Amino acid sequence: MQLRPFHQDDAETILSWCKDKQAFRRWSADRYKDFPAQPEDMMEQYSGDNMYPFTAVIRNTIIGHILLRHPSEDKTMVRFGFVIVDDELRGKGYGKQMLQLAIRKAKDELGAQRITLGVFDNNPIALHCYASVGFQVTGTDTYLIDGEERTGKEMELIIMK
Repeated sequence: MQLRPFHQDDAETILSWCKDKQAFRRWSADRYKDFPAQPEDMMEQYSGDNMYPFTAVIRNTIIGHILLRHPSEDKTMVRFGFVIVDDELRGKGYGKQMLQLAIRKAKDELGAQRITLGVFDNNPIALHCYASVGFQVTGTDTYLIDGEERTGKEMELIIMK
């Protein structure tokens, strides 16, 4: 597997993995206005500085996606978001492998000393995957999305030098 820069042509494939609105919101929270999202909506999410979207590929086949970003002027922190693996390939370790590659990129290329992410409580498989690469729960949050209250965990990984 390798992580390569995200291309607009990847968007249709990645968005197709969210088969229903619940899966879409579990992936995107409230970052997109409408379901289903369109490729141009995805491109809009990645406009601006400090956004580093990647597509995970195996032999030119798209199998996953992740966004790395600096959420503030503090360039020692990187935030992961929009993490997803092709729903037909889940359970094969690809998510863990993609996260390990992203952690390495965050550390080696973006100078991360810590990495954060958020995950909804209704996504226990993702929570387990994040924990398997070293993320630890640091807090809980409540969100109102589409008129529904959702709870989630804030997670963090400290990078050892």
